[in-house]
Amino acid sequence: MRSALLSSVWTLFADPRLEGASDPVRLTSVLVLAKAPAASAHVITMSRDLAGWLGYGVSHVLHTVVPDVRASGIATCVPARDAAGWTHALDFELLPLKEARGQRGLNPLSLLSRRDLATFLRFCEAVLCPGWAPRDRPATPAGFLALRRGRGSATDRLAMLLLALSARPDGRVPMAPGRLPKGFNRSEATVAKLLGCSVEDARPVLKRLLVLGGVAWDRPERYGQDRLLVPAIREAYERARAASRPASQPSVEDASASAAPAAPEELDADAGCARCGEEGECGGLVLAGDGWAQLSFEDVPVGIPGACGVQEPVVDASSQVDAGFDGGSGEGVGAGPHASHPPVVSLSSSSAGNLDCFSGSAVLGEDPLRERARADENPPGDTGALAGAAGGTGPLRGEQQSASTGSRLLSPVRTGAFVRPAEVPEDLKVALAPVAWLWAGLGRASTGAWLAKTVRRELVRLRSFVGDAEGVAERRLAERLKRRLDRQRTPVQDLAAWLIGRGLPQNNGCWSHLCDDGIRIDSGGTCTSCDCLIGDRRGLRQIVATEVAAQHPHVAAREWRGVYEEALRAKVEYQTAMDAVRRDRAAERQVAFYAAIEEQKAQLAEKEVRRTARPCEDCGRAEAAGLCMTCTLRRSTKALVDQAVDVAVAVRADVDDPEAVATLTAQVAEDTWAFVRGAGASDGADDPVSRAFAEKDLAAKILEQRRQRALERLRESGLAEMEAAHVRRMTLHGMFPTQKNRERAEKAAAKARERVAQDLLRDFLGDLARARAAAVPRERPPAWSERCLDLAARPLDEHRVAVGAGTGPV
Repeated sequence: MRSALLSSVWTLFADPRLEGASDPVRLTSVLVLAKAPAASAHVITMSRDLAGWLGYGVSHVLHTVVPDVRASGIATCVPARDAAGWTHALDFELLPLKEARGQRGLNPLSLLSRRDLATFLRFCEAVLCPGWAPRDRPATPAGFLALRRGRGSATDRLAMLLLALSARPDGRVPMAPGRLPKGFNRSEATVAKLLGCSVEDARPVLKRLLVLGGVAWDRPERYGQDRLLVPAIREAYERARAASRPASQPSVEDASASAAPAAPEELDADAGCARCGEEGECGGLVLAGDGWAQLSFEDVPVGIPGACGVQEPVVDASSQVDAGFDGGSGEGVGAGPHASHPPVVSLSSSSAGNLDCFSGSAVLGEDPLRERARADENPPGDTGALAGAAGGTGPLRGEQQSASTGSRLLSPVRTGAFVRPAEVPEDLKVALAPVAWLWAGLGRASTGAWLAKTVRRELVRLRSFVGDAEGVAERRLAERLKRRLDRQRTPVQDLAAWLIGRGLPQNNGCWSHLCDDGIRIDSGGTCTSCDCLIGDRRGLRQIVATEVAAQHPHVAAREWRGVYEEALRAKVEYQTAMDAVRRDRAAERQVAFYAAIEEQKAQLAEKEVRRTARPCEDCGRAEAAGLCMTCTLRRSTKALVDQAVDVAVAVRADVDDPEAVATLTAQVAEDTWAFVRGAGASDGADDPVSRAFAEKDLAAKILEQRRQRALERLRESGLAEMEAAHVRRMTLHGMFPTQKNRERAEKAAAKARERVAQDLLRDFLGDLARARAAAVPRERPPAWSERCLDLAARPLDEHRVAVGAGTGPV
């Protein structure tokens, strides 16, 4: 239920309409979701009630919060007025909830049932409720954060609500993974991740929550101020477990069991749990890591009480015998409980203390073996004794090593003859830290060198994802090896084979090439694609469970699981068939797409062949693609010469005299072409292409030279000088006549002079073009009398056909 509600809240916050919204708007949307009925998305509430939930005044809610909600578009708010016109309530409609229910997909908002919404509302009441005592109904106590009011109360209340939703049954809050900013701890980063703000803004929020008692430090003597705990969540689960504990008299089996010696965990119930170390009784299985995943059938939400059996895990008594190696559980192979003794034992020089074996001394600095102990009784964590032992390590007294799950199940090294052990390379000590004590079991230095090359190749591949930052790729590989060792169910017999087959290869849990065992390689955080896949599977199981509960309301509890599994199997098979059809259709579309591409390529190639086969338009050369290289260069040369002629004529000619303009244009063009062609002929190149290229290069130089000369003359004109003087005077206005200011004014005047020269040249060229256009004689359009004579001369049959072409016979 907690995961379903939390996913609904995150889905609501992921809506684009809440992007950049303030914390009061986000908290209001969450409260509207909690108060929403199962049949609609409308919530009618009073402004005073909403102000109590948010911790603000009524005026602030009406004048700030409600307008912000309307502006964000996350919900509509219509005031409900009485007969006198006064607003007495507010009608909210949560649009994401309405849209999700209308689509009827696997959206977490659409999967919320009446029971889920009622539970969510009770949860919000326990955290944020201002508390009220109606006359005819039982009183609702205030939430434990109801005293937080005033400025910033919505931010603190939203953070407390998210922390409480994220907390585990023991009250611990999963910490945010990843690298921490300098000067901040992981708890502040967790609050920042939940609120979606910076770590600097999350620090005062966390301080206020600590002062209010909403959160506390989890084992500060062990973790320090780095992990958070929600005391209200832990106390609520403890009260629920205490209320569900039966108070009946012990049976005959309980009486016989009570006569047996009790385990140390049973002697002092208030001392704490033997597994998790928390005060009081541990009521659930504590999972390793900051997150958890639903991996069993018991996590499926169902509508039939008792359909999945007892949900509380049974805590077995801890064995009094160690499993024989670090992390082993030793289930079912240890000796039974021995005689009871006081919970506090004083250590002496002859006791085993906290070591992982019975033989040895608890005093630091002494030999861990007793006088008559053999080398086989070394602890598995002692790498020196392991590397130098000639024989294999066997079980201790009364112990047997069994293949079971644990944090690390590794087999010791057994060598028959003395071989120089291989050492971990210096550059791989960080990456191979989880398997460093097994590296000596490789036997030969050549084997270690070959395996080191394989590890280095994997590090090179990881650096392509995480970059060349020092030590990042090594840490990622060490984390991967640690995860693979934690999931190992049998001892590692051959380190080289284990690394090649299981330790080093990347295991993509989804389509992303950055995913490795559900963790991103680049950031080290949880893979969002895998979370999406897991969420889809959970949603499918919840939908099937709801459908089965609705279709078979009277099925027995022992038969419900079989009916559920059959329905789930049919659903999965249907989805698999639909996915296969979808993949086939996608493959067909891809084949058609590639066929269309090939057809377009063929058409383009055919069109290119036809274009290449066209002769030159100027010289008629065959297969010149419409224009050969020589003619192309000649056309470019002609365009450059025409521009150079225009520049020379525009500066010198009188545009009001068309005859003078035409005479000067012809003379300048003749001189320019003579110079260009004479330079090309003096080059002595027999190749027409080279000669045409030389003419084009010379024409470009002539154009640039004439343009620069024209600009120099125009810079010295009166208009340019007037503009430069004006700019110089405006630049020095109100400034001291220092040398620096004068230089600045001269630069501004030079820019103004250049700008005026370019504008004048552009105007002269425009005037020249208009004069030439006016000199060209235009054909007079025919008058209406002439057009009527032409129409009258046309035959009558042609006119009838033209008029009745679209309307049938006339």
